[in-house]
Amino acid sequence: MTTRDVPSNDRARAGSDRNVHALHIDVAERGKMLALKGRHADALERYREALRMARAVQAPQLFARHYLHCVLESLEHMGSHDQAAALAGEAARAGATEAGAPESDAQTPTPFQRRDRAYLLERQGMNQLKAGDVSAARVTLVAALTLDEALPLTRVVLDWTARGLSVNASRLIEAQRKYGYFIVRRDAVDPARARDPQRFTAELLHG
Repeated sequence: MTTRDVPSNDRARAGSDRNVHALHIDVAERGKMLALKGRHADALERYREALRMARAVQAPQLFARHYLHCVLESLEHMGSHDQAAALAGEAARAGATEAGAPESDAQTPTPFQRRDRAYLLERQGMNQLKAGDVSAARVTLVAALTLDEALPLTRVVLDWTARGLSVNASRLIEAQRKYGYFIVRRDAVDPARARDPQRFTAELLHG
């Protein structure tokens, strides 16, 4: 899930659906620019604001999920592994219904829901591993792989830990980069869209 999955804007004016979604997308892009500079605390503020704005306009669930992954990623970079693992785990447990399935279908998740929960469990497991809880990480990563077999990073890490190999931070980060675990990357961010709420509030007021 990336911002390429959401509609692009051509400076649509206030009142249009496109403009409504452009606002929270632009705030999230600003957060990503800050994250790339290592300013993760500031990035978290923007991501959370983007989440609030997306929910306020009842944006499709894809937006909220993407912003949540951005939050989790910054927490991980900050070393807040327990917090990231707890948040990812909570989201994964709620994942069966958050993607919009009727309550009666909660026990038979759609393929999208299964992938969504798998990605969240993968993040939870990686943070558990970085926090030093290898046993919990393995349980979580096995659960992720059960939901979605196409998780190469999870397979690699499970293989390493099964063989009793040491998985230090640098080795794990190298593997995460290799397998595209990180979604906030320079090649996936649009600097032209990165704006703070104050800037486009003024634009809406003054045109």
